Formats: sequence, structure tokens, C-alpha cells
Amino acid sequence: MFQHDLYLDSPWMNAAGTLGYLPPPRWNLPEPMGAFVTNPISAAQRTPAAERCLLAYPGGVLIHSGLPNPGFRRVLRKYSSRWAQASLPIWVHLIGSNPDEINRMVRGLEGLEGVMAVELGLPPELRGEEALALVEAAYGELPLIVHLPLSSMTEPWLSELPGLGVSAVSIGAPRGMLANESGRLVSGRLFGPSILPLALAAVRAGRQFGLPVIAGAGIYRREDAQALLDAGAFAVQLDTVLWRGWME
Repeated sequence: MFQHDLYLDSPWMNAAGTLGYLPPPRWNLPEPMGAFVTNPISAAQRTPAAERCLLAYPGGVLIHSGLPNPGFRRVLRKYSSRWAQASLPIWVHLIGSNPDEINRMVRGLEGLEGVMAVELGLPPELRGEEALALVEAAYGELPLIVHLPLSSMTEPWLSELPGLGVSAVSIGAPRGMLANESGRLVSGRLFGPSILPLALAAVRAGRQFGLPVIAGAGIYRREDAQALLDAGAFAVQLDTVLWRGWME
């Protein structure tokens, strides 16, 4: 399959799930942004997880949310005209476990003004042929970025991605578990500065597959982002640092 090239005026952007569906009017960042990534969007509406929570641990937080969103059609009705007027290229982050629904959403984005790429978030339980089937379904007229937890970057099936027309791989928060206030173990995504060493290792591992790697997770200082770029990252995505204020 033909591989679309990615173009960014700046290597800085937000990670999916951090800033909603539209670029904010002001950025409290040390650099201009090259693109805006939407919150994850599924074909059907998703409600918040019944036991959603944010749990702190030394060096970061665990977040369990269920990735709530209004569903693809509602998001397009509300935001597609505003994407056309946005000051930044829009990367729409799609989630799903069915190739048909992924394909329908991608086709629905093609031709929308302002939408410059699709970022496909794969379910954490999918591996190998099942994951590749979703990737193949997402291939179309827009550049395709496959988003993975950084802990997946050594898996051998990733070597198939260039042949499926993937333009880049983005890496983000790994998953873990913590006990909540009642002692019950909760699974969720891990964020915080303690993740940075894992992100650096994931960038190095991901480069072996011959695709640009967009690094995320663990970036809390300008020096963190620069370290990932120096390690070979094509760009960087910022997550929870956008909520707590940039640390120089």
C-alpha cells in the first residue's frame, strides 16, 4: 500500500484525551504546536467507566476513565465545521475493535476540511493478526498513525505496519494497576515523569520498524522532549503536563 508522508511545522502536539475535540485558544507551552489530536472517538457513544478514578503513585498517576465520548456521528455534527476553521491541522483519534466500524469512520473523515490525519488507537488486548486487521481497515486517503502503549514497541507484528500504508507510530501511556481507597485493584493508563526512561527505550525500539516514531508519556520538562527528539523521535505528544502546568 502507498504510504502517505507526514508534514509538521513543529514537532510538538498534544496526546489524545488531553484537550477535547478542538485546539484551545491559548497554549501554555514553550513551543508552537504542529498539530492537534482529538480525544478518542468511537463509532457508538461510550459512557464513563463505572469506577473511573485518578490514583496517584510516586512519580505519576493512574487514570481509569473508559474513554467516554459522544460517538462518531455526534462529534462530526458538532465539530467538523469548526475543524475546518482551526488554526492547526486536526488529527482525529479513532478507537474501536471492529474493522468494519473503523473503516466506516475513516471514510467519514475523508474530504473533511482541516482533518489532516487519522490516529488509530488499538485496544490494549489486541495483538498480531487481529490488530493488523484494524490497521488495514483504517488505511485510506489520509495519513495513518497507529497509536500504541510504549510497552508494545518490541512486539514482532509491528514489522508489518509499513506494508499496510502506515505513516508513523505514536507511543503513549503504558497500562498498570493500583489499589484504590478500598483496596481493590484498578487497571488504567500510567502517566508522569517516571515514565520517561521507558519512553526513551520505546523510541529506540520503534525505530527498527522503519517508520517515524511520535513519542509520548513522561514529558514534563523541555529537556524531556528534547531527549526524545535526540533519541530519534519524529515528534512529541504531551499528556498530563498540559493539565498541571509546564515545568521549565
